[in-house]
Amino acid sequence: MGSEIVVLCLAGFLHYVATFLTGRSQDKDMGHDYNISPRDKPAQYSVHTKRLQRAQRNHAENLMLFTAAVVAVMWSGSDGVITAACAWIYLAARVLYIPAYYYGWAPWRSIIFLFGSLATLAMFVAALF
Repeated sequence: MGSEIVVLCLAGFLHYVATFLTGRSQDKDMGHDYNISPRDKPAQYSVHTKRLQRAQRNHAENLMLFTAAVVAVMWSGSDGVITAACAWIYLAARVLYIPAYYYGWAPWRSIIFLFGSLATLAMFVAALF
């Protein structure tokens, strides 16, 4: 099994962690009963909860692209040291991105995002050549 697949699984696990953290934060703000309800009334979430929600959505969007990059690399037979390094860079960036968003680390959040995006883009390029 290639490193890219291992990292993809870890990135999937990270998404579960982000979802759990967001849910816990939402529970803290509005209560568990609200979060299991149909949520017909608008929520009054804290700044940090809203940041976790945005970080989670951003992770989901980027996980989709990363998954496509891993599939492209594996199907094209382009996996190797470079694509493995890119996969690990992507994961490190995504792990750092959640606290960077939560704590409002500017401009670091954007820089961290850029590293993850460039690593994913490099994997797509590697799959083409």
